[in-house]
Amino acid sequence: MKNIISRRHFIKGNAMAGLGTLALGAVGQSCTNAGTGSGSAGDNVISSIGGWSLQELRDKLHTELFDHFLPSMDQYAIDHEFGGVMCSLDVRTGALTNMEKTAWFVGRGLWVYSFLYNNLRQDARYLEIAAKSKDILLKLQPTDNSFWPQRFSREGEPLTGPGDIYGSLFVAEGLAEYAKASGEPQHRAMAKQIILSCVDRYDQPDYQYHMSYLKDAPEINGPRVLGHWMIFLSLSTQMLKYEPDEELEQLAARSVSAIMEHHLNPAYGLTNEVINHDFSLPDNAYNQFSVIGHGLETLAFVMFEAARKKDSALFNRAQQAFKKHVDVARDSVYGGYFHSIQHIDNYVWDVRKSLWNQQEVLNGSLFLIEHTGDEWALRTFAETYQYMYAKFYQPGNKFWNSGGDRKMEDPNTGLMEHYHHARQLMLALLSVDRMIERKGNISNLFA
Repeated sequence: MKNIISRRHFIKGNAMAGLGTLALGAVGQSCTNAGTGSGSAGDNVISSIGGWSLQELRDKLHTELFDHFLPSMDQYAIDHEFGGVMCSLDVRTGALTNMEKTAWFVGRGLWVYSFLYNNLRQDARYLEIAAKSKDILLKLQPTDNSFWPQRFSREGEPLTGPGDIYGSLFVAEGLAEYAKASGEPQHRAMAKQIILSCVDRYDQPDYQYHMSYLKDAPEINGPRVLGHWMIFLSLSTQMLKYEPDEELEQLAARSVSAIMEHHLNPAYGLTNEVINHDFSLPDNAYNQFSVIGHGLETLAFVMFEAARKKDSALFNRAQQAFKKHVDVARDSVYGGYFHSIQHIDNYVWDVRKSLWNQQEVLNGSLFLIEHTGDEWALRTFAETYQYMYAKFYQPGNKFWNSGGDRKMEDPNTGLMEHYHHARQLMLALLSVDRMIERKGNISNLFA
């Protein structure tokens, strides 16, 4: 098998691969020139984004992924001996601060290298990295119904008891994508079993989850959590792109319903991160609390799912809500986006900045650009892309800053966040490649 797969082959062969690629085809929506210098759309053709031609943007994305990010991962973060990813390192130098690993990061790393192999470059080194990540995770597989250990040693010995639901779900995400890369369907079956087991735990009235985004967060028995539905939706639809499955279709539909009918608050048009088990609004601090970054990320997933299902009504509703979340989260003074609002009516924000939040704005915006030519999306993508490079990227550093204070004058240099960065680059590359292949013509989602 060739190590490098041609752009044309991947565009045609993997049209349904990835979050931003769940639907091809077009919205027959006419576009006019944005007139802002941030992008260009006319006669249903995208000629440039953010002042770059499509080829120039593709070259920038390709260079960042293949010439900067992946070589740094290979040298500083990947454990080639025992498997997995180590993210506790100084992003300026790559020096490790400890060699502990987490189910979150190793599971996500398994997904990154499997997705890379499946969609961009079939390099045997990527498959080997994924396989060793899979091996160390399976070594830690719980024998009961508990979640994966939160932290473990470099060699794969548990350092803590069970972690939270996300650790297990990210293990499942990695295994599902690895099943496609390796041709070993047993890993897909295991991924599905993990997901359904997590759903079962989540549905129990005594389920507990601590919300770290809210100071002094109250405890709720059996909370409904937006971030949980977000991952259920993402995982089920990622697996459905490879083969049909009625149980996963039901989970995707249930997740969309919970998001749009219960978490999206009609009073203020933003998502509540935590609600009661019966889907009612809590009579406590959660009533006014939104992890708005999760909200915009989740609504982008709903847009992708609406496109897959060819549901134009759902797409339009999700698109409007996505745009509102982005606009409300925007820091109009210093640029970029906040990730959580502590009290909506009193307009009290957590003003720290996170890289992942900026990247989720890019993912949703680029999807709209490719499939609708939306002028708001053209402007938003350009502004966000330029802000992100100005504030999170430092020439000479081995990795990007994962976050920091409002002005990004005091960045977090002790944690490398590999998942969102790699995903944004890979999805954008696939999207821009498709636009180049179509000579900039906007697709038709609902034809």
